[in-house]
Amino acid sequence: MKRNDLDFLSSPSRQSSVAILVILMKFFGIILRQAWPLIIIFLFKSPDARAAYLSYIAMGIAFLSMLASIISYFKFYYYVEGEELIIEKGVIQSKRLNVPFERIQTVNFEQNIIHRIFNVVSLEIDTAGSKGKEFSITALSKERAEAIRNYLLSKKRKTIRDEVEEVAEQELEENLLLQLSPFDLIKVGVTQNHFRMMGLILVSFFGFYQFFEDIIGDQLEAQVKSWFEASFNSSWSSFLLTFFLFLLVVSFLLTLVRTIVRYYDLRFLKTRLGFKVIAGLFTKKEQSANINKIQLIHWDTNPLMEYFKLYSLTLSQAASMAITQKQSIFVPGSYDVQLGAVRKTYFPEEDLLDFEQHGISPLIIWRRVLYVGIVPVGIIMALRFAMGEMIDLPLLLWILIVAAASYLYQKQWAYFVSDKGIRLSRGIIGRRETLLKWYKIQSVKVSQGIYQRRKNLATIDFYTAAGSVRIPYIELEKANALQNFVLYRIESSQREWM
Repeated sequence: MKRNDLDFLSSPSRQSSVAILVILMKFFGIILRQAWPLIIIFLFKSPDARAAYLSYIAMGIAFLSMLASIISYFKFYYYVEGEELIIEKGVIQSKRLNVPFERIQTVNFEQNIIHRIFNVVSLEIDTAGSKGKEFSITALSKERAEAIRNYLLSKKRKTIRDEVEEVAEQELEENLLLQLSPFDLIKVGVTQNHFRMMGLILVSFFGFYQFFEDIIGDQLEAQVKSWFEASFNSSWSSFLLTFFLFLLVVSFLLTLVRTIVRYYDLRFLKTRLGFKVIAGLFTKKEQSANINKIQLIHWDTNPLMEYFKLYSLTLSQAASMAITQKQSIFVPGSYDVQLGAVRKTYFPEEDLLDFEQHGISPLIIWRRVLYVGIVPVGIIMALRFAMGEMIDLPLLLWILIVAAASYLYQKQWAYFVSDKGIRLSRGIIGRRETLLKWYKIQSVKVSQGIYQRRKNLATIDFYTAAGSVRIPYIELEKANALQNFVLYRIESSQREWM
């Protein structure tokens, strides 16, 4: 990349004219998301009134969105001044945003359907601000967006003359580690947490039911009751079983569709700078992770993923707390080869080191059984007894389930310590493992609860710029020794954490 190719940054520049259409669709979406309850109410009015109201609403939304998108386009400028990227924008009130080069964390690309039709991208810039503020340029040609990204990232540490060409050359040297095929996507979708989706469906269902009941009144309740009686002959157990199976099927299908839409044609690449992920059906996102900014890595598996020999992989980058999760690169389905490549890149010495295995205290089992099992069951049973109802003995089964889960939790919790870093492994049904190098740690905290002080136990937390890692219920002496060792390794290390 030559310096004169970047002359457009020295004076205020506008986005691609496609930005008008992108902004227009964004305004449409915002207004419709706010106005949909009114639209539903109008749908239940008389046909004549409904047609008139909907016509007025549609014309109002179209006019306001078009006007705002045009004003937004013509009032948006970007340019470089000194050591800052300047963005000027505003529809009603003009704003000037100064983005210092050294505070830029990542520069990523995003493409929705409109972007892809016109071959432009949205440039997303995340900074290390206290609130994790994000700046974006709505529509740019791919060539100009890449030039801006290379320039901004190079200016973080070196001058434009030394670094731009090097960064551009490094970006071209990419090695494809993984590309998810349609069959891989189906396997990933099958292994997702369908019960989480089921919970979202239930919350949405009861929210919509209450909303429509407020609009329609008793008619909805009467219709639901009539349908229930006709379908299940007043059999509550049959209804619950059928409703649960229906929810499970719907949750499975929605999770599968969501996985395919979000991770369609996922490509996981290794570059000289780190890693890159590109994925998406309707909205294609491109995220990069500089290896120096990766603070720790996680990989997860569950029984279904183990059957397909899959792992979900997370690379956590340094960022402010508000955008830490957003800056994590996530690969929902990877194999041993990709996991091994990431571990080798992040922690080259891992295979050469001797890791000493440790576990956590069995006393955590009793505490989990007490707080999660005995106490809530005791409260429920006391309330039922006070109301004159029979004590529900099946509630005792919950205590047994908690006891079994707590036993597995303690038995499978392990951490492996070496001179250079630590690996943690925990889980009950699935497994979650974390790899962390000592020099990435910013602080260490040893804490004790009342019960832990009585039993001479402690919990130790390792804090990084991408989140924290906790080891619960270990011997106090071991926790203090580990804290002193880690602090020594941090202070004696000559390597920067990013």
